[in-house]
Amino acid sequence: MCKNRFLRGLFISPGHSFAQKLILLELLATKRKLATYLDLREQMEQHDVLLRDADYVKSYVGISTETLYRLQRDGHICVAKRSRNKRYYRDADVERLRQHYRG
Repeated sequence: MCKNRFLRGLFISPGHSFAQKLILLELLATKRKLATYLDLREQMEQHDVLLRDADYVKSYVGISTETLYRLQRDGHICVAKRSRNKRYYRDADVERLRQHYRG
């Protein structure tokens, strides 16, 4: 199966214990999130990207602060920049979230 193949150096085999499999899966998920974040940082350095703050995202999508935190934690939207205790999101990600969340 595809799940049991090498994925950039980590291998999940049938011989691993359940706890080891869970740890490896968490590592793989964290590695994917880190790769996404690094790609995002690279894009921001190369292009002029329009950033929106959290208040704009909440009002545009029509969600609460808690829902925005939950969507961020679940990986539906990624913080592009943090500055002075504010979170900023790319405009393209905000539009994609609105389409996904509101349909």
